[in-house]
Amino acid sequence: MYDIEKIRRRRAIKVIITDIFLACCVLAISFILIAAVAGWRINSDFSVEQNGLVSIHTKPTEATVIIDGTDQYQKTNMSKMLSGGKHTVRIEKEGYTSWEKEIEITPGWLLRLEYPRLFKIARESKSIKDFEKLDFLYVSPNRTTAVMSTKGSTEWLVANDFNANSPKFRIIDVKGVFSDTSDGSFKKTIYSISWNKDGEKILVNANDEWGIIDLKDVKNSINLSEKYAGYEANTKSTTKVKTGGKILSAKFENDAGDKVIANDSDNLIRIDTSAKVVSMIVEEKIEKFNLLDSSLTYLTKFTEDKSYIKYINIGENSPTTIAINSDKNAIVSFGLSKYNNSSYLAYSLNNHLVIYRAHDFPNSNDNKNKMKIIHETDLDHAPTIAFTSNNREFIIFRAESEVAVFDIELEKIHSYDYGDTKVRFLDGSVFYRVDENGKFIVWDFDGTNYNDIVSENCVNNYDAFISQNDKLFYYIKKTETGFSLVQEKLW
Repeated sequence: MYDIEKIRRRRAIKVIITDIFLACCVLAISFILIAAVAGWRINSDFSVEQNGLVSIHTKPTEATVIIDGTDQYQKTNMSKMLSGGKHTVRIEKEGYTSWEKEIEITPGWLLRLEYPRLFKIARESKSIKDFEKLDFLYVSPNRTTAVMSTKGSTEWLVANDFNANSPKFRIIDVKGVFSDTSDGSFKKTIYSISWNKDGEKILVNANDEWGIIDLKDVKNSINLSEKYAGYEANTKSTTKVKTGGKILSAKFENDAGDKVIANDSDNLIRIDTSAKVVSMIVEEKIEKFNLLDSSLTYLTKFTEDKSYIKYINIGENSPTTIAINSDKNAIVSFGLSKYNNSSYLAYSLNNHLVIYRAHDFPNSNDNKNKMKIIHETDLDHAPTIAFTSNNREFIIFRAESEVAVFDIELEKIHSYDYGDTKVRFLDGSVFYRVDENGKFIVWDFDGTNYNDIVSENCVNNYDAFISQNDKLFYYIKKTETGFSLVQEKLW
């Protein structure tokens, strides 16, 4: 007679063993998949090595990628596992300029090469607007709108629809916005133009007179120097103080372009043009400031034996001291950025550059001790200007033709001389300049991949840009009768 209990025990043991075996298989497969995703590989000699992943996106796509001299089967856009260390990446496409760079792969990490741009060599070109005279041309950071003056008058041209083969032009008249323009002439020099987010308003500095021009409805334009300089400002107490009387510098605070931060004769003020209210941000004399959203850094006036670089979040009561300067003749610059869920604050005192990183900028309940210094180095030059790229991926420090570009993606600093006194972005990561012979020269942010893409007759004093859809290239060219806005097809 069968022992039923014994049979049941044996079956139970088999089930348990089978379950354990299956569980081990699942765990092993999961471990292998996780290890594979993390870049671990078994080499032909059975050694185990962790690789990194490189993601390569190009403009245009369908380009051939050559890594360490070997063609890759896939065309861009593509991703590939590579061993840790340095590799040479070359990108080619028939009829286009090539692109090449040495990269460094960190095991277990992703390196994104999403900026390589190949320029078509034989491009279709046409003039879309001719001018006898061109005073200025400025393009919005989002590359959707341009404003230009063609006659030395208050009638300015506004252009849109640069993704199309035929952009649209219209005339606005800024007569009366600035002083001495009531007769329709504009004899002032434009020192700077900055834009609000949607490109519908511009903040103009003309002969040290500041105004907001509403490109959508010019009747809503405001002369800030006339209406708000020397204004009675609300302080953090219940009293009001009269500001200095002359706006020295100004920046848009918000996307709508109705709030401005300004240095009014050393007073840092906030102008709300909608509510028609002026308030003091900090009650101390300042030399200059930099602004990113509601985050603000500024340099105080030198008093006795020191000055300070400070940070404050607009609306808070107390600033955070970032650095103390004891050199009265020091050259100081600073910049801010937010990128990949981290905040970056960088400053230079003479040639000494310091870069902080944190989850967020300091606030009233925090201090800079939670900000970590990730770079501290001496440059070959003392930067006079610092600014952040429109995509917030780079903080650029410049002195004449020397630049130090902080690449936030890789947290690396690239220093080089680019041969001009201006540095401008053609798109999110490509710089450009026009040399003394009229050649249009482009290069990557790190100083590599120099290319002459137009050989002659280009003009350096006006903005050039690539359309938002990345297909059209616009620049100003000198002609026999004046100037021409040229459009070229990139692909």
